[in-house]
Amino acid sequence: MDIQEYVQAFDEAERDFEASVEAYGVPFERVESAPREARGRVAASCACHCENGAFSLWRTWISPACAACRTGEETATFFVDLRCTRHCYFCFNPNQDRYDYFLSHARDIVAELEQARAAGARFRFLAITGGEPLLHKDRVAAFLRRAAELYPGVHTRLYTSGDLLDDEGMRELAASGLTEIRFSIKPDDASEADACQDRVYALMEQAVRVIPDVVVEVPVIPGSLVHMKDLLRRSDAIGVRGVNLLEFCFPLHNAEAFANRGFKLRKRPFKFLYNYWYGGGVPVAGSEAEALELLEFARRERLGLGVHYCSSDNKNAGQIFQQNKAFFADEALREAHPWMEQDDGDRFLKCAKAFGDDARRVRQWADAAGSVPYGFDPAVPSIAFPSGCAEALHKAYPSMALGESVNVVEVCEPPQSGAGRLPAPVAHRLREVGVVRLYNGRNADERR
Repeated sequence: MDIQEYVQAFDEAERDFEASVEAYGVPFERVESAPREARGRVAASCACHCENGAFSLWRTWISPACAACRTGEETATFFVDLRCTRHCYFCFNPNQDRYDYFLSHARDIVAELEQARAAGARFRFLAITGGEPLLHKDRVAAFLRRAAELYPGVHTRLYTSGDLLDDEGMRELAASGLTEIRFSIKPDDASEADACQDRVYALMEQAVRVIPDVVVEVPVIPGSLVHMKDLLRRSDAIGVRGVNLLEFCFPLHNAEAFANRGFKLRKRPFKFLYNYWYGGGVPVAGSEAEALELLEFARRERLGLGVHYCSSDNKNAGQIFQQNKAFFADEALREAHPWMEQDDGDRFLKCAKAFGDDARRVRQWADAAGSVPYGFDPAVPSIAFPSGCAEALHKAYPSMALGESVNVVEVCEPPQSGAGRLPAPVAHRLREVGVVRLYNGRNADERR
């Protein structure tokens, strides 16, 4: 097997995935309308920060909680239940475990926080979400007060539509020490009465006076540019600290609502195909292009508020970071794959790889070098070795085809424990999710 045949297996998996998703009734675009490479160009043109592997773009200001979310280190999010005052067709909460249960059962978030503290958990950022958390105002206030006691200086944030917020509630949140309030404003809200819209902006203006950071968090729904530009202008005028633009996603339910609106799904929705549970579904075509346009709009209008584009990739990178932490904690796994290194951008574990006759030549080269770790699989055949060696190999053997292997740590299924036997210790494995061509073996300058 050569590298072309090997890569084709991943390409076929992507085609199978697209076919299975399209079976819901929402098609994929046929040509990628917003290649990821455009992010860097837009960031340079509008003086934006382009971070986390070009998954997160922002200008002027970004919430420190958003920066922490990239890895999830010392952060946690709590919810009382999943009831809500809204019924957004694109909500991904129904995908959560035990969704139906938490529509009628509440959690004791103060007790959960205390249990985490007793177990030694360290937090710098804590969030309360829902559903609509202000269906439980007393529990929210109690959580905020207890968080300040258990973790002095902790950054706290609350997600809300604002439907249940009033003057008294705003004062209570401020008195409880809330650091950041995020108003979830949806473009579909524009169809409501002007009075409802004005009420939300009035609430945000009031929040600016009593809560340190007021943020608007909104999905960029294709076709909503006019509304979104107005939202940026109005938010800036009343002193909102920042706006988070989220890539709009199809949550694999309510397909009819997406199809009726003419939405298509983004070609190459993920940098690498994997079971991403955090990101909220499959990105919708056109969302990223409009988000990038809004960043450029904010620059042209010289808006002072922060604007942050949080792509689906950005959320997925946090999940991969957390899973791959096990590689560095599991000494046996690390020693079995000493050629693996973590990418600081997308957080995957990566190494170089060669196949067929090229794999045998790389093994001879590594043996001669004497200090290059590698793993040789005679069944393919293939060889995995440090990515840092790829360029030197290419210079020495321009005709050699080399790729980059992309991997994530998963937990192995534990063996069945018999009666009276202790549970087996957690074991990990590496799962390869893609191979990217580095050098195709035909031209020294040809790199993909």
